[in-house]
Amino acid sequence: MKVQVICGTRLGATRGIADRIAHRLARAGLDARSLGPEDLADEPRADAYVLGSGVYAGHWQKAIATFARDHAAMLRQRPVWLFSSGPVGDMAVGATPTEPKEAGELRRLLDARDHRVFAGALDRDKVEGSDLSRLERVITRRFIPEGDWRDWDSIDRWADEIASSLRGSSAARGVAV
Repeated sequence: MKVQVICGTRLGATRGIADRIAHRLARAGLDARSLGPEDLADEPRADAYVLGSGVYAGHWQKAIATFARDHAAMLRQRPVWLFSSGPVGDMAVGATPTEPKEAGELRRLLDARDHRVFAGALDRDKVEGSDLSRLERVITRRFIPEGDWRDWDSIDRWADEIASSLRGSSAARGVAV
């Protein structure tokens, strides 16, 4: 079974989560790849999808949200999971994560099986040279705490749940994984 883990990221932390999910799915025997929406020349081709985005100012990255909307008819016909990455610092520790504005809409639009919010990371060295606007770079450097709050155990458990669900659904259809 082929799974595409497609993510939108600006500074790379969300790509790290997508890569980890794809690796974990591959370890479970699935043909999984981590991609950005820009890596797909045409219609995505997979049996299942995991879509994720870094969250900035409460919103998913425009490229991945647009990708999800543009391909909604096809994605809705396959198993889809969603994840968001973004709270850092105090927001990532001990607080209930806030869903990004697009989460409810995309969950309904894609008939997604689940949406998880994972804590993110910020490496200030990646701010310069990124696609952040000048104002966003200033705000990020001055007000956003640097560090890595990603909970790899939680991410691994979620990826394992996805793999188990896909193995169960493919076994029920007689598909080899």
